[in-house]
Amino acid sequence: MKLTKASDYTIRLLTYLAKEKGLGKSKELARELDIPFNHLAKLVQILSKRGYLLTRKGKGGGLELAKNPKKINLAEIIEVIEGPIVLSDCLFNRQSCRFSGRCKARKCLSQLGRKMSEFLSKTTIQDLVPIY
Repeated sequence: MKLTKASDYTIRLLTYLAKEKGLGKSKELARELDIPFNHLAKLVQILSKRGYLLTRKGKGGGLELAKNPKKINLAEIIEVIEGPIVLSDCLFNRQSCRFSGRCKARKCLSQLGRKMSEFLSKTTIQDLVPIY
């Protein structure tokens, strides 16, 4: 599984806001985090609708985390942006493969997927904030 740029950008944004603990202006954040402004705007819209960001317009406005970064885990963020975390179509939809009932690879991938999801669920945005 490879994360899309959207997930990468989202993790960068949330981690930065957790580190700075204040308001960030969209244009400044886009430049600082090397995220195209249009992509940042789309992500901000999604994340604010889902309750992860607060947005304030006008002078003195900007973006800030709406939740404690210790309570935002990577699994939920990736799923907000990407959808369900699955390693193979057959894990998401058993009918996508006629061999799924007797396939050992499916069982192996299923176990790996559970472990990966478990790891991502235990890793929070706060865990990724640089200490320096």
